[in-house]
Amino acid sequence: MSNIKNTFEKILNKFTSKKEHFKHVIDRWKAKNKTDDYTKAIKLFTEAEKYSLELPNDFIELKNKTLEISTVSKRVKDFKNIYKELNELTKSQIRQWCEAIIIALILAAILRNFLFGLYHVPSGSAEPQILIGDRIWGNKFIYFFTKPKVGEFVIFDNPACKYDTSNKINYLWQRYVGFSIPFLGLSAGPENIVKRVLAIPGDTIEGKIEDGHPVVYRNGVKVNEPYINKFPLICINRYKGLISTQNIGPFNIPSFLQYNINEQMHVVTYDPSKDFDKQLYYNINPEEIVRDKITGKPILLEPFTPTQDYTTGRCVDIFGPLKLEASQYWVVNDSRKNSYDSRFWGPLEEKYIHGRASFIIYSTDGGESCWLFELIKHPIDFWFKYIRWNRFFKGLGKYNNYINKK
Repeated sequence: MSNIKNTFEKILNKFTSKKEHFKHVIDRWKAKNKTDDYTKAIKLFTEAEKYSLELPNDFIELKNKTLEISTVSKRVKDFKNIYKELNELTKSQIRQWCEAIIIALILAAILRNFLFGLYHVPSGSAEPQILIGDRIWGNKFIYFFTKPKVGEFVIFDNPACKYDTSNKINYLWQRYVGFSIPFLGLSAGPENIVKRVLAIPGDTIEGKIEDGHPVVYRNGVKVNEPYINKFPLICINRYKGLISTQNIGPFNIPSFLQYNINEQMHVVTYDPSKDFDKQLYYNINPEEIVRDKITGKPILLEPFTPTQDYTTGRCVDIFGPLKLEASQYWVVNDSRKNSYDSRFWGPLEEKYIHGRASFIIYSTDGGESCWLFELIKHPIDFWFKYIRWNRFFKGLGKYNNYINKK
């Protein structure tokens, strides 16, 4: 009985505190001839008023055992439902929109962090399996039930990201939302990275140079890697933006709209046997090619050659033997001449992994992170040259083919 009475008193207090608000809204609808809203609201208000007056007597009768507890419980429940419906009906449109947006953002955050994610690929480190401009579907649910396997593409947070641990709100924003809102003091979260798993906890991994070519041994057996990019890489500087001036009158043009060379140089797969306009993977504009200042020839990175860490001078393809601990993975990517991976910074801790790259949803070529800009710049060619129709819903493959073979 006490629980039912406490519930009633909470609803009664809410209703009493908002009676004047309800009356005000109902009177306003009546004055504006909003007949449907007025009729529904006045009916709900009358019923709520009736319950607020009758239920105290019901509890007296319940105490005197002249009324069943089930009857009172049902009437309290009806009072609660009527109040909730009246309260929702009389909310302002602005408040309803704000609540809907907040709920949508919360649901999006839950889906993004625990079920799935959509990722834009900004670099060519996984070519030719994954290209710049691919939008990848990440399955985050899968690793609640299983562990990453050798050969899988995993999505993980950049381990080098610095979280703001001094501000709990900013920390949670970085971890679960991710984009920056500087004027609110909210910082960007970690970059999402996609790499292929080459070794799992308990494996011993070792890199060597044999006959001038990098090779990898896992548990003493040379790894068979048919997926490694066999093409050379060419350096290009792609144009981005739409407007060729920095300001229009007194107004400054945002940097992402300014038409200029992208500050980030792209290194992409190039087939020397084909002309620039007939490449398999990218539309390569000869004007965007980075050339050697002396010879004038395109700068190429040849496959199956050792890679140097230019900050230390170390050959990153020579490492180990290293036995991975219980929560460690060795991750690399298929375009080894353009992949900043475990060869540089060591094993990846499992806590950073949050999903498996499952398939490509859609794919566009060009220097823009937003496909809409490419459509504006190339309204005709966009549909025939910039959209990679053959990559839509392309799976990233089964991984059994990539297990060690002697």
